[in-house]
Amino acid sequence: MLRRLLAVSVWMLCPLLAMALEPATTPTVMAVPTVAVPAALKIGVIDVRTTIQKSPQIAEINSQLTKVFKPREVKIVNFQTSLKADQDKLQKDGPQMTDIDRNALRDKIVTERANLQAMITSFQQDLDTAQNSAMQKLLSQIAMIVNDIAKQQYFDLVLQGDNVPYVVDHLNITNQVLQALSQQ
Repeated sequence: MLRRLLAVSVWMLCPLLAMALEPATTPTVMAVPTVAVPAALKIGVIDVRTTIQKSPQIAEINSQLTKVFKPREVKIVNFQTSLKADQDKLQKDGPQMTDIDRNALRDKIVTERANLQAMITSFQQDLDTAQNSAMQKLLSQIAMIVNDIAKQQYFDLVLQGDNVPYVVDHLNITNQVLQALSQQ
């Protein structure tokens, strides 16, 4: 269908251009250009988001990240609790405290806030780095599987499902990719 449309539109366009450019009194000889269009373009579609969410690797990644980062998260929560207790103590007992004790507690709170912020920033950066690294590894696995499937099934093009508004089920290779991921 696409080949016919291209051939018809090129055939119709070229003679019209030739007639428009030549004077009306000159007889025209028209040549029909040939356009090479593949006989059948085989297209596949993969929903990467669904593939990532349903892959067994994502559960393993989450488990590993939790195992590595949970102790630091607990430390941050404990530090926040300690800071909150000091703030409550300053607010409750501050008027009865001596100036030296109140100023010492204020300084301690300022230092704890700075330390807490540094801990949170470091934690978040390290977590983001680990998540990105794990996701890149998973995306590389998915890309290799998609390439293998495309070669085995002779796909000319594989598109990401997020960018495709409609796809027929037999063109969707998401389940095939998930099956291959589960075997790895």
